[in-house]
Amino acid sequence: MGFSKTASVIFDVDGVIVDVSQSYHYAIKNTAEYFLKREVPIEEVRRIKFSRGINNDWLATLEVIREFGGNASLEDIIEVFNELYRSLRDKERLILEREFFERLKALDIPLGIVTGRPREDLFYLFEKYELLPYFECIVDEDTIEQEELRKPHPYALHLCVESLGVEKGIYVGDSLADWLMVRDYRRLYEKPLTYIHVGERIVPEGVRFTSPLNLFEALQEALQNL
Repeated sequence: MGFSKTASVIFDVDGVIVDVSQSYHYAIKNTAEYFLKREVPIEEVRRIKFSRGINNDWLATLEVIREFGGNASLEDIIEVFNELYRSLRDKERLILEREFFERLKALDIPLGIVTGRPREDLFYLFEKYELLPYFECIVDEDTIEQEELRKPHPYALHLCVESLGVEKGIYVGDSLADWLMVRDYRRLYEKPLTYIHVGERIVPEGVRFTSPLNLFEALQEALQNL
């Protein structure tokens, strides 16, 4: 089965490659509680983050704090959040195992990453699970110097597509922020990019998949149609 050599598959990380429900989500919750001095239900944390399309977890934490009537500086939030997250990050478990990427690489398709995860946290995860060799391009939170051009700005996606040397492709995401990035990429750069959504949350576009097997089949079909 042949696919276009000008196509690629680009992945988000959190919620797509790795389950962060026990790490980043609780880092938001615990950081918000540190400043609010009260309990915040984890369901409310997830509702605020995902319904408002907030990609950056530091900003999501600030939004949770404000939602519950508090306030804090982003600098203080980052300091507390990072310490709490690193106490939780070994609770992360892969959703997509190495075998998934081995099968995908066997199709001779270049793979990339566009994520809001800071580089130190990303490399900790990818080195732990030996995922680095599968990706020709990684655009993380620290790749782009200008903060306003980082994910979910479509420039982050454009940078990855250009680095891979392809004309079109697929982005696999799990949030409203991911869908908005793909939508804005198509508008700004006028290039075709298919969006595939993983998980239960509703977005305006993108077929939802919860199984790695179904996702692989969906990627094969989408690649054939590019």
